[in-house]
Amino acid sequence: MRFHRVRMHHIDDPQYRAYIAGVMATKTNHKAIRPETNRSIFGAEAEEVLRTWLQQFHSLSPNRYVEYDERAGTQLIRKYRELDGVHSCDATHIHIYEVKASGQLRSINRGLRQLNETRAILRRIIPHVACTLLLVDTGIITASEVNALMQSDDPPHHQPATLADFQRDHPELPFYAYTAYQPRTDEATAVVTFAIADIVTMAGRDADTLHLDWSDEFEDTNDDEDEPQVEKGYTSHDAVMDEEDSPFAAALRKANDRPGKH
Repeated sequence: MRFHRVRMHHIDDPQYRAYIAGVMATKTNHKAIRPETNRSIFGAEAEEVLRTWLQQFHSLSPNRYVEYDERAGTQLIRKYRELDGVHSCDATHIHIYEVKASGQLRSINRGLRQLNETRAILRRIIPHVACTLLLVDTGIITASEVNALMQSDDPPHHQPATLADFQRDHPELPFYAYTAYQPRTDEATAVVTFAIADIVTMAGRDADTLHLDWSDEFEDTNDDEDEPQVEKGYTSHDAVMDEEDSPFAAALRKANDRPGKH
């Protein structure tokens, strides 16, 4: 049995805050976190916008922090992860959401992998866990862009994949435009797609505050092939998330910045 003592709680849970305080005090065995770019800030803003959007369907629980012990050999290691959205349907059903704002297809694999492992953790206490990835497409290459690239003077050796290619290769995974989406707890995993313009529209009067100037971003030299692929069927894997991408790293920053909580 890999996961033990699973529970869900609020960010102000005393045990959770004590854990965060301890980590911040030592800062050992933690990688340096890169300065946030406007693109990464926009990702957090998109999360907030989409949490509001989800509330048209059902209420979201403030208990979206998962605490669990994970077995490593003969030891149990205490871990935490933050969920972007949680709807507790009843005692036996829960619907969890992961938001990814990205222009890279590998973010779909990363998001699905995170959801799969979270499902495996939560099934220790809740039998039925529905998972939905909310994908904000910030520039995934299109078919016309691929054609232009491959006809250029210096085309790449491998033709880049488009979102349509990913959908074709994973016919068992439902994809929805956000205007056609209705949450279903009988659907194990689904993906809902949004454009940047959709987030701007949903933000309404706050749209002017969105960080849409991404000229400050670092060059990303990783290729899609660097990201482990999700197997068809979307069962749980033993994948390990990079700390700078992990929900805990984000929660750590948020909790440490909350006023009056130090």
